[in-house]
Amino acid sequence: MVTWGVPDAGTGEGEIPAVEGEHTRWPTKLLEQLDERREAVDRPIPRPTDATYAGEATRLRLPEADVTVTAMDFEARYHLRSSSELPTGTFLLSGTVERRPDGSRTSPLTTETVEVFVLFDGPASLRPTDDGTVLSLWESKPVTVGFSEGASDPPRVVVPPTAEGLATGLSCLSAAHHTSAPMRSHPDQRDHPPLLTTGETESVPQSVAADRLETDIHLRLPSSIDALFVAAPLAYYLGADVRVEDRERAVLTAEGTDLHREFDPLPGLQEDVATVLRHVFYFDCLVRRLSPERNPELLDAWSLDPAELRSLSPGVRLARYLSVPSAEIRESVPEWHLATFARPSTDRIRCLPFLLDKLSLVYLPDASELDRSDLLERTLTDAYPTRGASTPSTMLDPGTGRGHINAWLAPGTPIDAFKTTPTAYENRYRYHDTGEDRVQVAVVLNDDSMADEHGAVADIYRDAALPVDVTLSEHLTRRELGAVFEASNDFVHFIGHCEEDGLRCRDGPLSTATLSTVRTRTFFLNACGSFDQGMGLVENGSVAGAVTFTDVLDDHAATVGRTFARLLSNGFSIQRALQLARRRIMMGKDYTVVGDGTDGLLPTPSTPVVVWVSEAADEFHVVCEVVTPRAGESYSLPFGDASALNGRQAEFTMDEAELVRSLAATTVPVVFEGEFHWSSALASRLRGRA
Repeated sequence: MVTWGVPDAGTGEGEIPAVEGEHTRWPTKLLEQLDERREAVDRPIPRPTDATYAGEATRLRLPEADVTVTAMDFEARYHLRSSSELPTGTFLLSGTVERRPDGSRTSPLTTETVEVFVLFDGPASLRPTDDGTVLSLWESKPVTVGFSEGASDPPRVVVPPTAEGLATGLSCLSAAHHTSAPMRSHPDQRDHPPLLTTGETESVPQSVAADRLETDIHLRLPSSIDALFVAAPLAYYLGADVRVEDRERAVLTAEGTDLHREFDPLPGLQEDVATVLRHVFYFDCLVRRLSPERNPELLDAWSLDPAELRSLSPGVRLARYLSVPSAEIRESVPEWHLATFARPSTDRIRCLPFLLDKLSLVYLPDASELDRSDLLERTLTDAYPTRGASTPSTMLDPGTGRGHINAWLAPGTPIDAFKTTPTAYENRYRYHDTGEDRVQVAVVLNDDSMADEHGAVADIYRDAALPVDVTLSEHLTRRELGAVFEASNDFVHFIGHCEEDGLRCRDGPLSTATLSTVRTRTFFLNACGSFDQGMGLVENGSVAGAVTFTDVLDDHAATVGRTFARLLSNGFSIQRALQLARRRIMMGKDYTVVGDGTDGLLPTPSTPVVVWVSEAADEFHVVCEVVTPRAGESYSLPFGDASALNGRQAEFTMDEAELVRSLAATTVPVVFEGEFHWSSALASRLRGRA
């Protein structure tokens, strides 16, 4: 696991990291709950720590609600969301506290936190409370408490701008993994990879070299930047040693096995890499589970024992996985969550850690041009009526089937993919640690004819799951609107018009390209033809935002705006929220996302499910679809006790009474007979038909 930086100079061995402020005193308070014989010890906790203490305790209270628990025997880590009974075994409890040394909202490329670990043996119980978490050990037992203090500057790997240099960089990025065991498939077991830049002299920080996975897996690639970009997700996930050679075909090998997997040359390498990564990742998700009896018959069919597989080296386990033909499991593997079409270049090498953080597949940019009639046909394919409108002269269609969500990191304007840039990814890291408890939202109305949307979305944001401060403003001048974008806002929802020269203000248009520093993280420019203005915000400091290609009708814009606001305030990413919101109108393809569309206003919801319902005879066919930017996590479904991996669809058949009860008990978006609804509203509608 990567440790961001080193402790401050004032933190000595065995000394508790200094943390100021009442809300961050709990590391010391936790230590005081151990018996008086506690003592500083060398690090027995299997995580990087700056200070570690051993003692005994019967009960510990952690005044922090967001904690995780890891079953060390299986390297399985889960967020604590409800009271839990833990069986016999060794467990690690961890929680993080933010430091706020200067009260600033943004901390460019820095992390300032204190992470606390408690290592203990079960049986035990964990109970979340209003003011923290209580660990009960039933009787006095030895426990170990460790502290790890974050510091400035994440590790940054510098490599020459060559194929050989990029191969070295890719070999280092697996330092972000907590483990090489199957549990690596869970997103909590992968930190953000080290940053990657190019320079004349190679530089690999000591922390990265020490934490880099030592696996017995080797990936040999043609000496081509294109091939390295495409192979990067597989190399990163496997922790492979990457080398380039004078060869036409890439080859994957593992020591101590007869694995010798050759890949097709480009362009076939793209699909080969995607197939192997999806194959290995899916088996890891199955094998990592704590209860082997819950695994599907697929493992039994190929004589794959989860406990045995967890005990194997990464290379031997990989060979066992790949002994199963990909065609045999193709129908079982979940749809991949994210694919990025990237034009490889030495300048875009710095984007790879951000793509790999989300485990995005990487494809070379390949798209067909769309004219207005093509775009209209695509819209009609979604079964909506249409009216004429203008559109940019040339747009690109990357096609479908690569990822549930697609990104475009290349020249051109794509449809059905968010348009991102290197700047967008770097901006996202600027907001990695804002140090704020409350979400700051600004809603701007610069046209009175759209006042209904103004009030409606403000109420929606105020009702979000986390504390939100909403600021309303109207009829702003260019200077005033510029000040909104330059202020430290998490989200700006602009309602108005966009002209060729910029967003319409009381005294003329504001071009976002003229803003010196944008501190607004995300935005929605719900105005006609706002694509270029959105790109201007991203290039000057924002992470992502929703925009339009062309003219949109006022009432349609208001419909999209309200739906988008509710989805965003329920934790959906910007791209996913817009995908669903634009289904509400006839010309939904006129809306798109610029910047890193995987970003969102709030954390991912506990149930990031979209439900599709169709009626047939006296029953309903229900499909639950889970799609989030967090690859490998499993989520509970709103029907029964079922759960599904990210990218998975689960199907049910229900009668009307059962469907109504289930919909009324949850809050999820539902597409019923092609029309968008919220679950509670659809439940009321169906109930009213009786």
